[in-house]
Amino acid sequence: MTPSLAASFPEMMSSDGGTMDTLSIDAEKCTACMACELACSFAHEGAFIPTLSRIRIVRFMGEGFNVPVVCVNCARPACVEVCPTGAAHIDRGVPVVRINEEDCIGCGECVKACPFGAADFNEEKEVAFICDLCDGDPVCVEHCIYGALTFEPVQSVAQRKRRATAEAYAHRDEIA
Repeated sequence: MTPSLAASFPEMMSSDGGTMDTLSIDAEKCTACMACELACSFAHEGAFIPTLSRIRIVRFMGEGFNVPVVCVNCARPACVEVCPTGAAHIDRGVPVVRINEEDCIGCGECVKACPFGAADFNEEKEVAFICDLCDGDPVCVEHCIYGALTFEPVQSVAQRKRRATAEAYAHRDEIA
C-alpha cells in the first residue's frame, strides 16, 4: 500500500459541488525535485526560495525516500490555540489555517506548537507562515510532474485506500 497523507478542509467543495477536496501526498512518487517548493515560494513570496515554501520536502537520503510535509488543517489546530494575538486563525471561508502577517508578533509559538512541523518562520519579515492551499487551487499540485501531490475529493482518496486494503487482504496468502 502506498504511504499517503491528506490535508482535509471540512467545507471546501469539489469542482462537482459535492464532497470536500483534500490535498493528498503519495510519498513513493516524490523524487524531491523541489518543483512544489519552488512554485509555492514564488506564488507566495515572489521568489524561488525553498525555505519560504509552505510545503517542504523531508529527504531520507539513506533510504532514497522523500516525504512532502504540509499543513493538515487539524480539527483543533495547536498553532491557532497558542497564538497570543489571534494572527493564526481558521479562515472559515476557504477553510484553512491562516496567519495574518499584520497581527503576527513573531513569537514563533505556532511554529513550536505544530505537531507536523508544517508552520515555519520568515526570518526577514519576522512572521510565521503556513500553507493556505492557495485558496483552493494549490500551485504545488499543479507543478508536481510525478503525481506525488493531488487535490481531489476526499471520497476518491477513501475509495483508493479501501481498494489498496482489499488488494492486500486478497493477496495475503501470496505473502505468507
